[in-house]
Parts: sequence; C-alpha cells; structure tokens
Amino acid sequence: MHKYLFLLLLFPGLAAGQIQDTLTLFKCYEMAIGSDPAMHEKMLLENQYQLKIKNAGVGWYPSLDMNGSYTWQSEVVELGEVIPVPGFDIPVMPHYNYKLTLDIRQTIYDGGLAKSQKAVENSNYSLGQQQIDVELYTLKDRVNIIYFYLLILQKQEEMASLMLDELKQKRMIVESGVKNGILLSSDLDLIMAEILKVEQQLSEIKISEQSACEILGLLIGNEFNKVTRLVIPDIDVDVTRMSERPEYQLFELQINNLDASKKMVRTQRIPKLYAFGTVGYGNPALNFFRDEFRGYYIVGAGLQWKLWDWGKTNRERQVLTIQQEIVESKKESFEKNLEIMLKDELAKIIKYEESVKTDEEIVILREKITRTAASQLENGVITSADYITELNAETQAKIRLETHKIQLVQARINYLTKKGNI
Repeated sequence: MHKYLFLLLLFPGLAAGQIQDTLTLFKCYEMAIGSDPAMHEKMLLENQYQLKIKNAGVGWYPSLDMNGSYTWQSEVVELGEVIPVPGFDIPVMPHYNYKLTLDIRQTIYDGGLAKSQKAVENSNYSLGQQQIDVELYTLKDRVNIIYFYLLILQKQEEMASLMLDELKQKRMIVESGVKNGILLSSDLDLIMAEILKVEQQLSEIKISEQSACEILGLLIGNEFNKVTRLVIPDIDVDVTRMSERPEYQLFELQINNLDASKKMVRTQRIPKLYAFGTVGYGNPALNFFRDEFRGYYIVGAGLQWKLWDWGKTNRERQVLTIQQEIVESKKESFEKNLEIMLKDELAKIIKYEESVKTDEEIVILREKITRTAASQLENGVITSADYITELNAETQAKIRLETHKIQLVQARINYLTKKGNI
C-alpha cells in the first residue's frame, strides 16, 4: 500500500469547508472538478473570447485617423520659368506646407476576412475549453487511486478491530483457564502480546488513513474527516459501449480549427474594396498657388488586391494541412494506447473476479478451522499460539477477500474511466 501513498503525495488541491458523513465516488469527481483552478481558467477563456470576437467585428467599422505634418521643400515648381507670360506674374508655390487632416476609411467588401476571423476565434474558444475539459478529466484517475486506497484501509481497520475484539474475548477465557489450572500463564502472555500487536497494526492503519484523508481533502477541495465512510460503487461494465473520452472531441476541434485557419489564409488573396474620405486644413491647401490656410476635402473609393505573394499563402495552407495530418497521427496513437490500457483493465477485472470466488471458499474453511481451534483452546487441547495462528490465518483470508472485492470494483471503475464512460 505504500506505493499508493507515494503517488498520492503528488496530488494538488485546495482545502475548505466540510463534507457529509458518507461520500460517493461520483460526488468526489464533482467536487474535485468544481474546486480545481482550471474552472477559473474556463471563465477567463470566456472573457477573452468575447473581447476577441468584438475585435474581429471592428473591421467593418469606419476607421478615423487624425494626421498632421509640417514640411519644407528646398525647391518648388516655378511655372513662370517654364511658361513665361509677358506682363503677368505667375504666383510661386510656397516652400513650406502645413497640414492637418481627418482621414476616414470604410470597408465595403473585405473578401470574407472578418467572417473567417470570427470563425477562427470561435474555433479557438471551443478548442481551449475542450483542452481544459481533458485536463479536468484526468482528475478522475487521481480520485480513483486515493478513494479506493482509503476503502481498503477502512476494510483493514474493520477486520483488525474484529480480530482485536475476538482476542479480548479469548483473553477472558484464557484468564479463567489459567486460574483453574487448565491453561498455562504463557498462554495468557501470548494472547496479551497478540492484542498489543493488533493494536499496533490498528494505530498504523489509522495514521495511514489520516494521511490519505488529508490528501483526498486537498484533491476535492474540502476537509475530509477520517470518520466519513466512503461508499463502494455498485457499477457494471458494458464492453460494447463506445468510448466517450474527451480527447476525441479535442482532436476533432483541432482539425476544425486548422480548417478555419486555412479559410482565413485564403481570404488574404481576395480583393478588398473600400471607400475613403479626407477632411483637411492647411497652407497651402489643394491649390498650391494660394499661400493661405484653407479647408478642403477629398472622397473616393479604392481597391486592394494582392496579385502575387511569391507562394506565401499556398505554403501557409500546406503547413496547416501538415498540422492536420499530425493531429490525425496523434489520434491514432491515442486510440492504440487506449486499447492497450482497456485490455489491461479487463484482464484485471477477470483476475479479481476469480480471486474473489476463491477467497470466499477459503474464508468459509478458515472460519470452520478457527471455531474448532477456539473450542480446543477453551478445553486446553491446544495452546494459545496454535489458536492465534488459526485466527491470524482467518483474518488475513478475510482481508484478502475484502481487498480483492474493492480491487475488483476499482478495476471496473478504472476501465470505465479510461474509456470515458463515467
């Protein structure tokens, strides 16, 4: 059992509050998932998604920019030297230029860019949420380990307590036998030593229980009192049921996300149509021969079309296609490993089913042997050592039976957990 405790030390959690006197495995699942910090991450992803969706729609809003400049030209066009007109002085363009403009641009057609950006953000959001769900699902494996470890400890404590009660009853009988000269004082000493041994075992079990309870409390986010009784799940295994692991949906969302990215890349080559306008104030304004501050405006429409990008868009789509193939490869690897794990768990189920059948037969025989030994001890036919040997054998047989019963249920739960059916 020590190897279980070593693994349990790795479990994270957060302790708070109280829980009921009895606790089920499925309630532990619910509490562990609900108290995990990843649940807060899901809320943060929701907030992030809403912000990104709003940004993706901004492309359809008109852009408004304020620009200002001052320039000085070392040379300007002098029309009087190019086209001389006798008796008429042609004004000279100023060397300086003051300009303050308000530029407006409105998208008329974006080639589906904004729509594809929203599709990518929707896909990213679903993918992020599913990744968290996959992480949270692994908590069930951790809960299974600690939950069934505690169940075994509780059964061991129960069996040891029964044995202690039995020994205390026999101590009174042996004390009477010693007084009546039927039994030796050494028989009483053996009984007393065995009582101390069992009490020591109970103390060790309780310490292990306390440690395991603290770990379970951290995992499910609540204080866990060791007097709380864990309920053994009653569940059957349906091997024909399809696997419902969250990883399958994750793989599908990853492929869909790459599809959405490929569509967005394609929109980069589609022509974009927009309208624009400029309202300005400067000196000179649009008429460069009027040396004065004046207002002006310009309106128009524009077309933007990337005719050639040296194959960049095509290569980006090829990269995304390769990434999709990588996801498919990971999915195949996951399915193969999952099949191996399920076969292993099925083998454990069969093994423990056979062990339980054999253990039940052994316990019946051991109980008969112990009853006979108890009668012989009371009549002075055998010593306390002989009786203790038979009592120990019966107790160990019962412990093996109860342990195998719990391990059988654990194997069934592990199979359903790994298959994604719980």
